[in-house]
Amino acid sequence: MPRRIIMIILAGLITGILFFYSTPIESELAPDQLLTKENWTEMVGFKPDLALGDFKSGDLIDKTNWEKVKDVVPETLLILIKKYNMKLKIGDYKPVHPSKGYIDATNKYCRQVEIWDTKEEARKKGIKDYLPGLPFPNPQNGLEIAWNYHFSYQADDADNRFGVYWISAKKGVERWEEWKWLYITRTINRTDIEPLPAIPEFAQKGIQYASMTYALEPYDKKGLAALYNRFDEPRDQEGWLYIPTMRRVLRASFGTRGDSWNSTDLLYEDVRGYMGYPEWMHWKLVGKRTVLAPMHAGIPISKDALNKVYDFKNWPHWNPNMTWERRPVYVVEATPKFPDYPYSKMVLYYDAETFYITYKEAYDKKGELWKILINAFNESPEPDREPPSIGTCLVVDLQAEHATAFPWFDQVVNKNLDPSLFTITNLRKLGK
Repeated sequence: MPRRIIMIILAGLITGILFFYSTPIESELAPDQLLTKENWTEMVGFKPDLALGDFKSGDLIDKTNWEKVKDVVPETLLILIKKYNMKLKIGDYKPVHPSKGYIDATNKYCRQVEIWDTKEEARKKGIKDYLPGLPFPNPQNGLEIAWNYHFSYQADDADNRFGVYWISAKKGVERWEEWKWLYITRTINRTDIEPLPAIPEFAQKGIQYASMTYALEPYDKKGLAALYNRFDEPRDQEGWLYIPTMRRVLRASFGTRGDSWNSTDLLYEDVRGYMGYPEWMHWKLVGKRTVLAPMHAGIPISKDALNKVYDFKNWPHWNPNMTWERRPVYVVEATPKFPDYPYSKMVLYYDAETFYITYKEAYDKKGELWKILINAFNESPEPDREPPSIGTCLVVDLQAEHATAFPWFDQVVNKNLDPSLFTITNLRKLGK
C-alpha cells in the first residue's frame, strides 16, 4: 500500500479518536421513549435484585446474624453492625418516582444537555444547555451520575426544622441544638411552583440555590443566623452571618473546602452527601449494586419522638432505629481536584431511582477510612407532587469514635417561599 494512503488512513483514525474523546457526553434517551412514573425505574436506572440476601421483610439484622446481609451492604457498614451494635430492620422494596412536573421536564429537555470533563480545571463550567429535569436518564459513567445528583428532584423549596446532637461513644450526648432551615433548592430550572422556570431576581445574579439557617435553641445560641447563595458557576458560595452578641452582620466564606458545619462531624460539602460541584471532583463509576438503604425508613418526624429515632442511652449512643430495604445503587468513587481537600477520596452510593446519596465513605489523606455518612428518607406524602421527605442524617467519625446526628422535626416542601426572605435585611430580623 502506498505510503501516502497509509498516512491518510492514520490521520483519519487519529482524528476520529480525538473527536471521540473531545465530544461532549449527551443523553442516550431515544426520541420515541417517554418517561412516566410507571416506567421511571427501568428508564432512568435499574431494578434491585430482590432475591439477594438471606433475609425477609420484618427480620432484624445485628452482630449475631450479619452474614445474612454481607452481600447487600457495603463492607464499611458492617463495622457499624459488628463493632458498634447497629441494627437493621428489614422492609420491602418500594419504587420511587419524582413529581409530574419533573418527569415532564425530563422528557422535554434531557436530549439537549451536554457535559464534558474539565480535567484539572475545577473552576471551569462543565455543562451546557441544561434545562429542568434529570439530565441523564440511564447514566453511563460517574460524571453523568454526579450531574444527575446535582440536579436531582428535591422539590423547588422547603421549610425545615431539625436537631443537631454531638455524640461521643465514651460520654454519650455532649450537647444539642435546634435549627430552622429555609432554602430554595431551585431558583432556576424549577419544575413545580411558579415562577417557572426561574425566579428573576436570582437568575439575573446567576444564583442557583439560596439558603437561610438560624438557631432556635438553646438560649445561648438562639439568634445566630446564616444566609448563603450557591451559584450556577462552580465557585465558592457567598454568605453572611448574624452574630447576636455583636448585633452585626459579617460577610463569611461558606463552603470553604474542609470547613466543618457548626463544629460538627459534617463538612459543608457533606450536606446531603455532597454539596460541592461536579467540576470539583474526578468521578469513577465503580459499579451497579443492590444494597440495603433507608429510603422508606419509617422515621417519626417529631421532636417528641426523638428517643424512638436514636438510641441515645446505650453505647455507642448514636445508633438509629429505622427500616432498610433493597435498593438499586450506583457506586461512584470521587477524588478531589484540590490538593488541600481533607478527603483523599469519597465512595458514594447513589440511589438509582432518585440519585440521592444514601450512604457515603470518606477517606483521610493517608487513604484510611475516616467517616461514614447515612442519609435516611421517608416515603413521600404525595409522590406526584413531592419528593421523599428527609428522615435523618448520621455522620460517624470512626477514628475519633464520635458522631453527629441530625434528626428532622418538621419539613414542608414546595411552599413557594418569598425570595425576600433570603436577604441581609431579613437575616437581621431573624437574629433579633
